[in-house]
Amino acid sequence: MSVRINLEKDGKKESGFIGFSWTLLFFGFWVPLFRGRKKEFGLFFLFFLVKIGFIIYGVNSSGEIQEAIKMYGFYKPSYNSLIPTLLFIIVQGIEIWLSYYYNRHCTNTLLADGYYPIENDEYSIAVLKDHTYLPYTKEELEDKSIREKYKKHSDFARKEERDKFYTFFVIWFIIFAIITIIGYIKFKRF
Repeated sequence: MSVRINLEKDGKKESGFIGFSWTLLFFGFWVPLFRGRKKEFGLFFLFFLVKIGFIIYGVNSSGEIQEAIKMYGFYKPSYNSLIPTLLFIIVQGIEIWLSYYYNRHCTNTLLADGYYPIENDEYSIAVLKDHTYLPYTKEELEDKSIREKYKKHSDFARKEERDKFYTFFVIWFIIFAIITIIGYIKFKRF
């Protein structure tokens, strides 16, 4: 869901991506697999297994808390009950950080391997230069019309990313509101 740019090396075309990797945030280890990056797939899959382990540990701990409440009528919190929550928050933070930097890493790797934008693809060139993947040439810096064309392309790409960001938060706000309303209705019944 990030900005896609077209890169080419010896007639072989690859897609580079710029911006926040929403697909990595939602689909995790599948993204490197579909991009053909086996080493990164293995690392992300290992990270996924660790995350699942923390979730299972958290579910088991919440079951113990519910048992204590049923048996004694209360639960006295301890550090052991906070550990799953803290681990999950740390893992989610790492996942967001990875989503932020993953596309930059992939595109830089492609550029280092000799892939460059297709010759007449102004959009890809403008976006790469605006995000400092490629330097501006002296001619481009001196020609105002070229800079204006590049700015128009990069502004479009940034607007597209910003719209995705707003859509993401609106959807999560709606989901949070629905869950809150359902929880309130269930709480009122008891």
